[in-house]
Amino acid sequence: MHRHQEILIPFQEGIDAQASAVEVTYKKTLRWLASLNISSLQTSRLMFAGIGASYAVLATPVYRLREEGHHAFRTHGDDMPIGSPLLADWYIGVSQSGRSPEVVQAVQHQRDPYYRLSIVNQPDSPLERLCKTSYCFDGLIDSGMSSVVVAATTVVLGMLSDLVVGSINMPAWDGLAQQLRELQPRAQPIVSRFASQLRNVGCVDFTARASSLSAAEQGALLLREGPKVPAMASSTRNYLHGMTDSVGNTAHVIIGGEREVLLAKQLRAFHVPVLLVTDFKGEYPTGTDVIYIPSMPACPRSLLEILVMEILAVELASIRGTDINAGIMARIDTKMTD
Repeated sequence: MHRHQEILIPFQEGIDAQASAVEVTYKKTLRWLASLNISSLQTSRLMFAGIGASYAVLATPVYRLREEGHHAFRTHGDDMPIGSPLLADWYIGVSQSGRSPEVVQAVQHQRDPYYRLSIVNQPDSPLERLCKTSYCFDGLIDSGMSSVVVAATTVVLGMLSDLVVGSINMPAWDGLAQQLRELQPRAQPIVSRFASQLRNVGCVDFTARASSLSAAEQGALLLREGPKVPAMASSTRNYLHGMTDSVGNTAHVIIGGEREVLLAKQLRAFHVPVLLVTDFKGEYPTGTDVIYIPSMPACPRSLLEILVMEILAVELASIRGTDINAGIMARIDTKMTD
């Protein structure tokens, strides 16, 4: 039995360390993927389990797999009670600590440990010990509200989904660290201008096309956990079915393409702040803060989209005078003991 003491760094330092972590993780993941029985994963139903940020970053790779005709699902574990039938062949648990009880319980639905896979940061965790196949970051130093490990996990999940559907898009992943470095200073003043309008806003709605849902879900989680601002996330199509009617004392972060630009135009008619993160080239609604990200595959793009969400969390915490590194609620039963 081993206990690992996590070393935590400030959230901003974690953001600044992401590009280097992505470079290292990209190379390490190439070696790890070469050791996998990929043919089994390619011909199987895949259930991904994660909770919190780990659940959020699963949305985009699961969409990518489904888009290419694979049976892929995600669960936060709490929706999979003991006694649930086997819903997939492989169960893939994603947990930074490896001690989230909901994820461990979900993975245990697959009784054969040879069809369990874990992606964890802390070695020798309960989740890792359950699985015959594992990817471990070996204790990457991270912030309390995860930044470094979220980025690294997104790389692993994205490259894994690439390989399952056929082949890894090497140019997209190889140049990603540099794109993160270039995006941060470009996005900063735009996000700052948007955040300056949010001092008294009641809720921030994050809306994204389905392939960008990871960024929306992570954005809402970051704002609730960091600057302690009410926020929610939804896919665009779901958001259009009633959620739009609460527009008023709201701000909106919209991630996507041409349909999301149209949504931004509709919302701006109510004179609410809108931040648009898009790969659509064209006319944008007047008064909208826009961050353009060049068109690229969904999984590597999600890291760039999430980076914008992280910058927003930092900016909003500064404006509201909130300690982004301090929690409020005691998490009394969210982790297992070793």
